[in-house]
Amino acid sequence: MSWLRRRVYPRLAAITALLGLVVIGLWICGRVFTDTYLWSQYIWWIPALWMIIGAWLLLVVSYGFDLISRRMGGVLMRPILLLVNIGCTGYLILGVWNMHRAVLGSPSDPEAIRVMHWNMSGKKIDAAGWTQSVFDRRADIVLLANPKWGDERQAILDGLAPFAPQDRQRWVNYSYKVHGDPSHFWIQNNAMIASRFPMVRSGMVRINTATKPIPGNEQPNPGGGRGWIMFIEFDLSRPTDVYAADGTTDEEPVAPEEPLIVWFVDLPSDPSIFRQQMMQDAANAIEAWDGGGWRMGEHVWKQHTFDGPFPEPDLMVGDFNTPRGSDSIARLIPSSANMTDAFEQSGFGRGRSWVPKVNNLIARQPIKLADWHIDLALISDGWKTMHYHLDRTQEWGRMDHAMQTFELIKKTTPNGSSGTITD
Repeated sequence: MSWLRRRVYPRLAAITALLGLVVIGLWICGRVFTDTYLWSQYIWWIPALWMIIGAWLLLVVSYGFDLISRRMGGVLMRPILLLVNIGCTGYLILGVWNMHRAVLGSPSDPEAIRVMHWNMSGKKIDAAGWTQSVFDRRADIVLLANPKWGDERQAILDGLAPFAPQDRQRWVNYSYKVHGDPSHFWIQNNAMIASRFPMVRSGMVRINTATKPIPGNEQPNPGGGRGWIMFIEFDLSRPTDVYAADGTTDEEPVAPEEPLIVWFVDLPSDPSIFRQQMMQDAANAIEAWDGGGWRMGEHVWKQHTFDGPFPEPDLMVGDFNTPRGSDSIARLIPSSANMTDAFEQSGFGRGRSWVPKVNNLIARQPIKLADWHIDLALISDGWKTMHYHLDRTQEWGRMDHAMQTFELIKKTTPNGSSGTITD
């Protein structure tokens, strides 16, 4: 026992302190490089709480070994680890989670456009309960990815009909009808949109991620996958008065004359895909868009071939399948656009937008500390957001993805007219 206290425990104290520095160093490395490289991508995806709590536990264990040792071990590394742990914890709380906003708060803006996005992952929900909550929350634009096919989609569509109700039932596409103005509803493949604002046109590209590396980057891409990006153009000058009519509010959003261009995103989820390659493949697909899409006619959506490129977005929203802050996202943003993450503007909290279902009780416990914020919203310079939050309620069905909601507000010049504020 004396030999342990003189030789083994001091070394264990030093080793655990060193391991703590390695763990916290890896977390810092992940924050710096994000998914710039394939090797850094996997470090970046390790949840922050796993690494920071692990570093604190290693510090405590090192102190514990030192207390029962007859010789000191790790005496220089522990104070460094303590300071680094304090700094990283503070940065996580204030710089990543933005918890100061929980205290400060912000008022609602009557001119805001309330947006809801949810990746339903093809799972069954309580359609009646959920669609009622859409109107209870006074949503203006609803974007659903991967709603369950068949009767489930029709039930959701029926529940959202009050956005633009009509007595006559009309076709939204070749499979679904609605008692409403079809310009306020659209279903294409795995995307469903409903809105108080009529939609004018839409186009979609599909992404097939190849196995080749990015030119100039020798990192391999061992996986593949499929995804899609669609744009939708909203006419903000003609909202329906659904909320004024039911007495919820007597104020209409003051809409600018310019349309709102939204890129609705659902990118491949295969974790083996190098995200830089995936985003580049998506950008290439947009660049190669052939103009095929849909235009709203007098009473029905019609196929149309558009001239010109994919329109530049005011809002990019959806399941990006890479965490918030990833370097790879910049590849998808048009070179002429300057986009800001909505959470960075107005969100706070751990950012748990995706929580995988794990049946094993023991394996499920670490998942409670995992924060993967992959359902994102990016905002152009001409707009700002308020009240961004993720709703993980299981009230309408058990989902892996959280529903993200936020208020979208057009920036104005000092004289009050619409337009981007210039510095």
